[in-house]
This record gives sequence, structure tokens and C-alpha cells, in this order.
Amino acid sequence: MKVAIDGVYFGGGRTAEEFVALAAESGGQAVNWPLKAGYADPGDPASWDACAAMLGSAGLAVSSLAAFSQNSALAGQEEAFRAEIAQGVEAAKALGCKVIDCWPRMEAGASKPDSQRVLASNIEAVAGLLEASGMVISFEFEPDTTIERYAESLEFLVPLPAVARLTADTYHINRAGDDLVTAAGAMAGRFGILHISGSHRGEPGSEGDTCDHEGFVGAARAAGYAGDLVLQYAPPPDVGESLKRAVALCRGIVQRAA
Repeated sequence: MKVAIDGVYFGGGRTAEEFVALAAESGGQAVNWPLKAGYADPGDPASWDACAAMLGSAGLAVSSLAAFSQNSALAGQEEAFRAEIAQGVEAAKALGCKVIDCWPRMEAGASKPDSQRVLASNIEAVAGLLEASGMVISFEFEPDTTIERYAESLEFLVPLPAVARLTADTYHINRAGDDLVTAAGAMAGRFGILHISGSHRGEPGSEGDTCDHEGFVGAARAAGYAGDLVLQYAPPPDVGESLKRAVALCRGIVQRAA
């Protein structure tokens, strides 16, 4: 179980090279790598190999690849989503990654049932490609989006292929009012990737954070999770020092949960 740095939050405003340096200097062992121009450009296969070489030189693995269009549940965008995932699978192969991470944004004015139908149809359409490539696709659940709480999200996945998984984020589970340990224990067989954030969306373990990160990770491990932990929180002004503290916290949790 590696501790990874999120390239969506911590890569914002930074070049890929600057983000890699930040992740490595903080003690991170891996990254959540964005599928976007400047990082792994969906339309530029040469960029995937360049990213793989740069990350390898820094000693960083790729825990997950972040699909960047956020269109998995948007009606009328099905073709674009499926094309992005097809490109994402090829990029993930180049990066040595087995998890494609998605945020199923719900379009303003759309109903949740309609958005869920679009999402389910998209999952069915890409499942064969992912299965053949030995990969999974993981969807983040959170209040006010297509799938909101862990119990609802698990129910949503019941009829869908096993390659469809869930991204469990401590911040979102906590703000939905659910118990982190209970949620992690219930997700056996449907884990995609774990995101670690404070209850205030700040540095985990910092003042005011009420999340039981250790209990959450321990329960996830007991439920069969063998993937990585991705640090995803609002970057503070002292981002480098903050990440060093957060990485140290997570590495301690991983050691105790082993």
C-alpha cells in the first residue's frame, strides 16, 4: 500500500515536472495522474511514455489515472466519455496503472435517476475493454452528485460488471454523515481507490480534522483493500511542508495496518 499525491488538486497551476518534484520531495511513493493536456494528453500517446519515464526517474508509481472530462453521467456525452476511457486504458498501460478514477458529475437540472441511467449505460459499454486490460474504473461518490452515499453507491453497482468500483474519500463520507469505519467495512469487493482528506477538506490530521483515518484504513484493509492511499485535499500555502506531514501520517497508518 503506497501513499500517493493527487495530481488534480496538487498539480493545479503546476507543470507536470513541477508536480512530480513536489510529490517526490514530500516523500510520496505514487501519484494520481491526470488524463489531460500537459500531463497524459488523451490525444498524444507520445506524452504517455514521456510521463512514464519522468515518473520512473523520480521513483513514483501511478496509483490511479484521473479521467478529466467528468462526463461519465452526462446525457449526450456518451460517445465522448467512451472515447476518453478507451484512450485512458492505453495511457494507463503506458503508465503501469490499473485504476481509472472518475467523478460522475451530475448536470445542472438533470435528475439523479436519469444521470444514474447514463452512468450505468456507460459502465456497461466500457466494461469489456477494461476487463480485457485487467483494469477497473472507479467512481467517486459524494453529496449532490450522481451517486451520493456509500450504501446508495453499493446498491447502484449491484447489477453492474465487477470492473465498476468506488472511490472512497474520507471527506465526502464524513460530510454525508456516515461512519468511516462502517463504510469501509461495507465496501468489500467494490473498492477502487481510497482518498484521504481532513473533515475540513484540509490536511489530514491537522487541527479541526475529525476523521478517523486510521480506523478507516484498517477497516478497508480488513475488508480486502490492497490498493493505495491518495492524498487529496485543498493545498495550503505551505503545501510542501503540509504534504510531508500528511505523507508521514499516512505511512504510519499503513505500517500499523499491515
